[in-house]
Amino acid sequence: MASRDQMLCLNILGYKRDGITTDEYRDYMVNVHAKIVRELMEKYGIKQWSMSHPVDESPALMAKIFDPQFSNVASYDCCVSIVFPDIDCFVQMKADPYFKMNVGPDHEKFADTKRSQMMIGYWTPVMEDGQLLASSE
Repeated sequence: MASRDQMLCLNILGYKRDGITTDEYRDYMVNVHAKIVRELMEKYGIKQWSMSHPVDESPALMAKIFDPQFSNVASYDCCVSIVFPDIDCFVQMKADPYFKMNVGPDHEKFADTKRSQMMIGYWTPVMEDGQLLASSE
């Protein structure tokens, strides 16, 4: 297993499917989809999983930090981050019959899987609970 600073992080920059509101999208992901996939993620060694969804106040919040460096606002409907020790954790999870029968098909109920984008790389935590981590000093 990889050490904490060698873990991988998959970021899914997601779009909601047509026909649902942003509130319905967030609610489904947090209260329905999460319940379908959470035990499977635990089974296959996923270490962290988080979601971030824009809210009605997001444009006003972005306006407060807007400047030449903070000007290209993304149009995604969510950002999902999944941290795991090695790629085999995720590969095995996707190969699980439960994933194939339940999790994968469930994505089509709320996500525009054709537009959503992904990136994977090494996870580097720098600060936690307002404190710099020793590995970043």
